Amino acid sequence: MLVGVGGSGRRSMAKLAASIQAMGTFSIEISKSYREKEWHDDIRENLLKPAGIGNDGKGNGKPICFLFSDTQLVKESFLEDINNLLNSGEIPNLFPPEDKVAICDDLGSKAREAGAGDSRDAIYAFFV
Repeated sequence: MLVGVGGSGRRSMAKLAASIQAMGTFSIEISKSYREKEWHDDIRENLLKPAGIGNDGKGNGKPICFLFSDTQLVKESFLEDINNLLNSGEIPNLFPPEDKVAICDDLGSKAREAGAGDSRDAIYAFFV
């Protein structure tokens, strides 16, 4: 977490640190119609899935730096979601059951290799 006054280079420093660590970066793009549905879609599809299972669908997730500013808090629920993500690693009810099944199918072999278990709950916990 970087704290400082506007114009002090927080975003640039975060991008530099992510680049040094060979991490991708993701930041949401706020528009007039950006609401909770778009927020959850962005977090699910552009942050958590690529980090957990990767874009290749083979369980090769990549580290991602999530760049988020207080000016992007369109709704108070965004802050609650970020708090949940930082505290527990997931946002409750973000993934519908069919997405959880797909995640478990994609990560099943990786979870078994890591000794996480074979059950869907264990594989999803490995994803988280």
